[in-house]
Amino acid sequence: MPLRKLIVLSGLVLAVVAMTPAPAMGAANGTDRPLTGTDTATTTVNLTTGAATNVGSGQLSHLGAVTSSSVLQFALVGTNGFSWTGTGTIVAANGDELFMSVSGTGTFGAPIHTMSVTTITGGTGRFVDASGTFTTTGQSTSVSIVGSVETTIGPTISTGNISY
Repeated sequence: MPLRKLIVLSGLVLAVVAMTPAPAMGAANGTDRPLTGTDTATTTVNLTTGAATNVGSGQLSHLGAVTSSSVLQFALVGTNGFSWTGTGTIVAANGDELFMSVSGTGTFGAPIHTMSVTTITGGTGRFVDASGTFTTTGQSTSVSIVGSVETTIGPTISTGNISY
């Protein structure tokens, strides 16, 4: 059972990393623009409860250097998988924020593989009425397990569209 929890936690952390590090590009006057970028995220998952947090930083088109944070809830799926849902914020280089909801899936392994879909739900500054979606893929590695808490780190790639 401890090995399974470790695997689940690793997967959850990767999932958080994959979905958190996803920012978007912007379009003036509600025009859709492509979103592309990379991120490196750290996910911390409580393997007992499935509660997780994710923080990341990277570079995204139309946003510049970004930071991100998410609060997630993980669940086991099948014998080698997991899923998650959550909410988060991406902060653009100028301080404007994007709000998001996210859901994703992943598989345990070395590395842990994840894929998430993020929906942009507004924001601050130029992103007040922002909308859009992007997909994030990633892989992460477990860096520590302390009690029932696992921490993973890994890179992600995001692609999609944003309108603002």
